[in-house]
Amino acid sequence: MGSPHKKCAKLRHYLSQTLSMIKELLLTLLVLMAAVFYVRHKAQHERRQALAREARQTPTSRTPMIVALSLVFVTLAVSGMLYYSHWQEAHRLYTVQVTNTHSGEVRIYHVYQDEIDGRSFRTIDGRLIHLSNSERMEVQEGSGDE
Repeated sequence: MGSPHKKCAKLRHYLSQTLSMIKELLLTLLVLMAAVFYVRHKAQHERRQALAREARQTPTSRTPMIVALSLVFVTLAVSGMLYYSHWQEAHRLYTVQVTNTHSGEVRIYHVYQDEIDGRSFRTIDGRLIHLSNSERMEVQEGSGDE
């Protein structure tokens, strides 16, 4: 076995190496933290400069926004006009005259254009009319009261 002085010397040497390694790790960590701080500080500084540049260029940066909003407004206006035109066309009033070819009986109905579907239609008061093969249908624009 070794003397107590040799054990203490080994222990001191081991502690010295451990402390040296811890110092190196702390120094490395300190350098990394400094680098992160520098990069963040630089990024914040660049963001501030970019915002300042943007603030100075406000009149020209509003132009694309105004153009985009104008296009949206024009699109909505055209869509609204087309919808209204389609609705107006579909709600045009027609007079349907149904004649029974066997008896000669004539019946008159008032119908919106979009409610006419081949040999059947729905009147403005909600009645659904299906024509037989012996009935003839005549459609005239307008209510017939004119």
